[in-house]
Amino acid sequence: MNFNPNQYRTYLVMLVVSAAGSYLFTPLAKALAARWGAVDLPNPRKIHKTPMPRLGGVAVFLGFCLPWAGMYLVDNFVTSYFREYEKLFAALLGAAAAMLGLGIYDDCKGADATKKFLVQTAVAVLLYFAGFRIDEVTNPFGDHPIQLGWFGLPLTVLWIVGVTNSINLLDGIDGLVSGVTFLIAVSLAIINALHGNVLLALLTVCLAGACIGFLPHNHFPARIFLGDSGSLTIGIVLACVGVISLFRNGTTSAAANPVISVPLILFGLPLFDTARVMVVRLLRGVSMFSPDKNHVHHRLLALGLSQKHAAWVLYFVTAGLCAAGVLISSLSDSTHQFQLSLVFALLAVAAYIFWRFHLRDLFDQDRS
Repeated sequence: MNFNPNQYRTYLVMLVVSAAGSYLFTPLAKALAARWGAVDLPNPRKIHKTPMPRLGGVAVFLGFCLPWAGMYLVDNFVTSYFREYEKLFAALLGAAAAMLGLGIYDDCKGADATKKFLVQTAVAVLLYFAGFRIDEVTNPFGDHPIQLGWFGLPLTVLWIVGVTNSINLLDGIDGLVSGVTFLIAVSLAIINALHGNVLLALLTVCLAGACIGFLPHNHFPARIFLGDSGSLTIGIVLACVGVISLFRNGTTSAAANPVISVPLILFGLPLFDTARVMVVRLLRGVSMFSPDKNHVHHRLLALGLSQKHAAWVLYFVTAGLCAAGVLISSLSDSTHQFQLSLVFALLAVAAYIFWRFHLRDLFDQDRS
């Protein structure tokens, strides 16, 4: 974990370039949305009241890709490390482009949820064979990791598809996904930079920059939405970086390898929101893909918070989860990581119970 000023300057430059690119490409995305008819019209289920362009993913994708061109113009330790893993990066870029294309089609024409799920699954399988795979997980009770064998394929696909869709489903109010993704990406960048994972730190720095550059256009009151083109693209990049950052994997030589709780904590908000909504739909006997207003941001709006305040509440929740994830991953002993994770899990359960009863009381007061 030696401090290398040149290395960290490269991270900062790529963050700034990706943010500037995303910000400057957003007017182009708005123009394309108007030309292609990718406009989100108001309806009783939607929160916004006016037609809104929704091809923000184009700006985020271009902002994410822009800094990588410089890797072939500069020659230093960071760029040489990048060239060593060009094939891995190319696979990720191809998957992100596939999700961007799927999202653009959905934003313009509308795509059936089942077909989108099948495309995502196919891309996840291809990513597994390209090197984005969960081969083993850290054993909190011993020195030897738990080998997953053939179970690694379905677990990897479940993670990639699950995270991609959880980010997609979280995109319900202005600026939420952009801000939450920025925080998760910065946390992953810190974890990877501290453990010498240069390529992964670069990937997450560029994703963080692309999201924070888009946020001024997307924060309340939004002038453009991410759309599926943005949330699916962001989701699959986050999922893939999470695979080789937070799980044992033979792809990189200096993986952080924290216990299994760390990825669950870092991605806690989107994963919890998706799991909770799916369980509610299952208990109600409705389709798992049916839209509703039962997401966590909808619950905050029902309490009387504005979109802006609801987004900031969830930013703070995500920041707390990310701080906990970074802290746990910084511990060298997996047993200590596991013990701290249990303490944090108990605190999270206690907070959720308080939230549930407090929320119910407020709704009871409203009805009375």
